[in-house]
Amino acid sequence: MKDSVFFTILAGVSVFVVGQFILKLVLEPIVSFKESLGNLSAFCLRYRAKITNANASLELQNELKVLISTILSKSQSIPFYSAFARVLGLPSETSIIESCRLLNGISYEMVKETSQHQGNLQGPFLILTDLQKVSELLKVRLDYSEL
Repeated sequence: MKDSVFFTILAGVSVFVVGQFILKLVLEPIVSFKESLGNLSAFCLRYRAKITNANASLELQNELKVLISTILSKSQSIPFYSAFARVLGLPSETSIIESCRLLNGISYEMVKETSQHQGNLQGPFLILTDLQKVSELLKVRLDYSEL
């Protein structure tokens, strides 16, 4: 009788510990990563005109750079990311790196002072095409077009 009570309590504690381990180590980082993708989507939708017209401020440029670094750091905090990416439909690691590289280029092109194509239509065109690529790579909505 004493042994069965002990093993029942031990099993309950073990289930709780394993559950907390999975929750803290796996599920919370995935949710945090998805939130950072949502923040990127909200940023791009909110400032769409300023970004695509290459008329953004240096503050917006810095905010985008923070979002880029957050996406990278959150993806790195997920253990066995490639396995979870396949199962949960998350973007691949190479897609994340490529999209962050493109977003970094967009951050420079969207501000007139730092753009390589100052006053030229090539800059906004490059921004539009790169935003479309990022949207496809990260599987997030960055414009108001239909799915």
